[in-house]
Amino acid sequence: MNGRYGVVVTGLFGPALQSQTYTVALVGADGRTAASATAARVRIGPEISTVSASSSRLYFLDGPSRLRYLTPDGVSATVRDLSVGSGERVAFAVSPDDLRIAVAVIDVVAPSNSVRLYIEDLGGGGHRDLLTSRSRVFWPVGWRGPQLVIGTREDRCPVCDTFYFPSGYVVVDPNTGAGVVELCTGGTQQDLTRNATAAGVLCVKNRGPQDGFRVDTVVVGWDGSERVVPMHCWAQGGALSPNGELVADMEYRPCREGHLRIIDRAGRSAAPTGLPDEGRPGGWVDDQNLVYRATNDRLMVVNVVTAKVSPLEAEGTFVANLPPNF
Repeated sequence: MNGRYGVVVTGLFGPALQSQTYTVALVGADGRTAASATAARVRIGPEISTVSASSSRLYFLDGPSRLRYLTPDGVSATVRDLSVGSGERVAFAVSPDDLRIAVAVIDVVAPSNSVRLYIEDLGGGGHRDLLTSRSRVFWPVGWRGPQLVIGTREDRCPVCDTFYFPSGYVVVDPNTGAGVVELCTGGTQQDLTRNATAAGVLCVKNRGPQDGFRVDTVVVGWDGSERVVPMHCWAQGGALSPNGELVADMEYRPCREGHLRIIDRAGRSAAPTGLPDEGRPGGWVDDQNLVYRATNDRLMVVNVVTAKVSPLEAEGTFVANLPPNF
């Protein structure tokens, strides 16, 4: 496989919410769709992903239990059926080498949304129960080297779009389930968690005291360290570039509402001349190419060095990368 791809899925908002199917697409920096597939829609919380990328394949659910994959050259096949009971949904993450799969089984009927997490060989066998909870909803979102990364759901910012973004990330030992480090967990309702990259996770944190209000945009490293990115406006729709050097964001009042901005790690504008004036960032295909939603609701990709803009052939929501950015 050559190159990097963004993952775009349909069915997360608008009329597509009522569809019985959804489409997954692998898109390049030129906006073209390398490959796509359609599957039966899985109804689960919008922050919980139904796709997972390894180094060479995009895995996705076809209905509540069937696991399939798609490659950039258009090959698609069924891997296996996961074990799912009545009233349960699954979320999963396949290891970069396509050998292991972590699966969270979430009881969506019980008031507490109980969760059990296990790891198996991708083809079946080697089952190992890892974690259970009746108080904290979590699910696997990726692998970072030999370690498993899980996402958590917490009661924060109910009006913010949270498509495939957990409230926080936890790195765990896949052999014991022991936590190694937590990133962007806890906090207040003003806190947000955005995308994870090899450089860390983009978080928006309320630092205000009881009688004040101050929000910082922070890149939290995988060792738990924090780097504040100075911003003169409150961030909400930010996306961190894969190398951690740039943040794409959309301004809100009292700044220029809807303004698309690119800033560097020092908080300075890194926007090239000719960058589109408005748009909501979706995610980065690579360190130079940003997918954003234009004012006409179309997905576009802009090169943040040359300002060249290309429309995406695929419609939907940008949710992940292949290979993954962890």
